[in-house]
Amino acid sequence: MILGEADGTTVHFAGLMLVIVLAAVHGRIGTAGPLWQILYALPATLLHELSHLLVAFVTGGHPTGFSIIPTPRFTTLTDGSVRRSWVLGSVTIRNAGIIASLPTGLAPLLLIPIAWFLYHHWFAWFPADLYHTLCLYLTVYLCTAGAIPSIQDLRVAFSSLTGVAIYGTLLALAWVWRGELVSLFS
Repeated sequence: MILGEADGTTVHFAGLMLVIVLAAVHGRIGTAGPLWQILYALPATLLHELSHLLVAFVTGGHPTGFSIIPTPRFTTLTDGSVRRSWVLGSVTIRNAGIIASLPTGLAPLLLIPIAWFLYHHWFAWFPADLYHTLCLYLTVYLCTAGAIPSIQDLRVAFSSLTGVAIYGTLLALAWVWRGELVSLFS
C-alpha cells in the first residue's frame, strides 16, 4: 500500500495512534531532561503565547513583550529545598485592565474552537490521504495542548473582579437573548 492509498478508517486510526503516542511522550518527556521537554513543548507554547499576544492586542491590553525563549525559575519548597523549573514563554502587556485581563488570560482556550474548525474543514482544503490526516491530527493535538491556561494565566484573567463581572453579565445576556442573536446573524 502506498502512503496515500489507505482507506478512511485506516488513516483516522493512524491519526489516533499518533495522538496516543504524542500524549505518552508528553507524559514521559520530563525524564529525558529539560532540553527535550522544551523542544517538545515549543510548537504548543508558540500557539499558546501567540493567542495571548493577539487577544491582548485586540482588547487594548497593549502587548509590550513576547518571548518563547525558555528561562529558568527557582522555587523554594516547603522543606527548604530549591527546585528549578522553566518558564517556556511569556507575553507582557502594559494595560491589563478591566477589559483586557479576562480575555487575555483565557486566550489559549480559543485554540479549542480553532482545533474543532480545522478538524471539520481540513479535508475541504487537503486530500484525505495518510500524510494529510496525520498532519490534521498533529495540528489538532498541538492546538489542544497549547490551549491549557497556566496558573499565571488564570491569575491575570481573574485579577479584575469588575472585568469578570462585566464579561459574566454579557455572557448571561447573550444566553438569555441567544434566540434573538441567532436570528440577527441568520
